[in-house]
Amino acid sequence: MRLKDAKGLRYLAHLLHHPGRRFHVSELVAVVGGRRGQPDGDGATERARKAITNRIRQSVARIRVAHEGLGLHLGNAVHTGTVCSYTPDRPARWRSDARL
Repeated sequence: MRLKDAKGLRYLAHLLHHPGRRFHVSELVAVVGGRRGQPDGDGATERARKAITNRIRQSVARIRVAHEGLGLHLGNAVHTGTVCSYTPDRPARWRSDARL
């Protein structure tokens, strides 16, 4: 399955590469966006939380259209908020042919 590149997919890819690890939204913005020194503060964190949550949800919805089982799995195993993580019920082995 192939999907057009999107930030939400890049956030998902990063989480999938690090199962069980918790990432603060400012860390995800830095890793995926290539930015460093993001401004801290409640307003910046809240904007990042909303943006990342929306992008991940949109990407999971796109995945669900293309592959219902994978979309359901991601919907259950990916957790968003100020801290985001991928915590599957059991370990999964991923093969990625995509260039991130």
